[in-house]
Amino acid sequence: MNRTLTLGLSIAAAATLALSTSACTTSQGGGGGTVSGDTVRLSLLTDVANFDPIKGASAGDYVFNRLLFSSLVALDENNVVVPRLATSWDVGTTGGTLTLKKGLTCSDGSPLTAAQVAASLDRYRSQGTATGQVFGPDNAGDKTTITADDNAGTIAIKLTNPWGELLTGLAHQSTSIVCKSGLAAPDALGLGNVDGAGTGPYTLTKNERGTAYELALRPGFDAYPRYKSLPAGEPVKTMQIGIVKNESSLANQLHTGQADFGAFTGPDAARFTDGYTVVKSPYVRFFLMFNQRPGLPGADPAFRRAVAQAVDAQAFGKVFGGGAAPIASYVEPAVSCANKDTALLVPNNLDAAKAQLGGKSIRVVGSNAVAQGAGNTYVAEALRVGGADVKLNNADNATLFGSVLTSGEWDVYITPSITGSLLIGAQLFSGAQPPAGRNYGAVNNPEFVRGYGAAVRTVDPTAKCDSWASAQKSLLNAVDTVPLSTVDVHYVFRNGISASAPQGNFDPATMRITG
Repeated sequence: MNRTLTLGLSIAAAATLALSTSACTTSQGGGGGTVSGDTVRLSLLTDVANFDPIKGASAGDYVFNRLLFSSLVALDENNVVVPRLATSWDVGTTGGTLTLKKGLTCSDGSPLTAAQVAASLDRYRSQGTATGQVFGPDNAGDKTTITADDNAGTIAIKLTNPWGELLTGLAHQSTSIVCKSGLAAPDALGLGNVDGAGTGPYTLTKNERGTAYELALRPGFDAYPRYKSLPAGEPVKTMQIGIVKNESSLANQLHTGQADFGAFTGPDAARFTDGYTVVKSPYVRFFLMFNQRPGLPGADPAFRRAVAQAVDAQAFGKVFGGGAAPIASYVEPAVSCANKDTALLVPNNLDAAKAQLGGKSIRVVGSNAVAQGAGNTYVAEALRVGGADVKLNNADNATLFGSVLTSGEWDVYITPSITGSLLIGAQLFSGAQPPAGRNYGAVNNPEFVRGYGAAVRTVDPTAKCDSWASAQKSLLNAVDTVPLSTVDVHYVFRNGISASAPQGNFDPATMRITG
């Protein structure tokens, strides 16, 4: 029996994705061409940092994860859970059982057994960075047990304490299943050097870090996510992946017939009208976070409030060339239970900000993957106008998530989140610090933890939203975050190519050649 849960996790990581594809085409002249052939090239703005699903944090990691590995389930529109490796399930607040699709194999052709799936999930349970979002923060350690029945092809998960988000948690890409060869060699797995470790539709056939990658379709693979929007057509047989400098380069490739698909978060999206299919969706949610470790400026609530007073969310949104909308939480207002009360936000007050920020040194960090970091530049300049001495690190995602945030050598982080879930975003404001967790700023807000903890332990919609309201209010009152705006992603497709992007999240494993 399939039970659908309505509050869940985004399938993407907490970073932004921007990529384009190039395939054999019948035209070299812009919008009128039709894709043919069986090879597609993806150009990423950020290189892969780690091939291991439980270590992935950047956009490049996400792309390779979904091509090389598969989770048990996936999230479709409106957080509807759909099959991936599992075909059915019976899951409640204290655990449940999932049944695997028959005939599953690892990437070397060996059988993928229920025992291997259980071992992979157990590794995630003990070593993953967001296990509390999957199994519940009160089910750490031996309070969660995972067992397998190879004969029945089932996985049983038992939780000691109630947790209503298990099934949607299993859709997150970090819970993707790794076969036994990868589990036995985790260091080599992170480098992409383990044969037979994968459970996804592709295998890695070229691995030249920072330069070029090639992936080949696994013959007979048929465990694709059952999205409603899964396009007809043939899966791409060969994917070639390289690195591109910026979105303008992506746009040029698409216009000159060298590319057939592009994902844009900046003003280059406006270059595509006739001859293209453009799908627009709120994708990146921008908000400020603070490094609250003792002795740093962010540990002082007065400093956090002053930063909020200096930064104008409306002005921040304008730097993206349209398609940005202010938010009142770390997700957009359309998300179930999201805060909409703008009275909880700190109003702009430059004079008050100057009284706190004048002469203060501030290290600002952010990703350059969205519109080349235009929003980061705006925040840095706003703080300089407020009298601060600002050092801006406009970093690529691999550097940002690989060393900058985990080092703790920063003060203000312009956060580009691609999750529309209150739950998955909560890991940024609670739990363990890196490397064990993703509480990058060492936030300690017990009221927030109590609120979201109550929200995920009830199935009553009113009680759930009341608890989430309390949690978000506590973050905003403490100025643990400063909401800024959403930024739309524009997916641009040429004739003959298509893919699924549920909730605005492009799934590269669903790329199909339709022409």
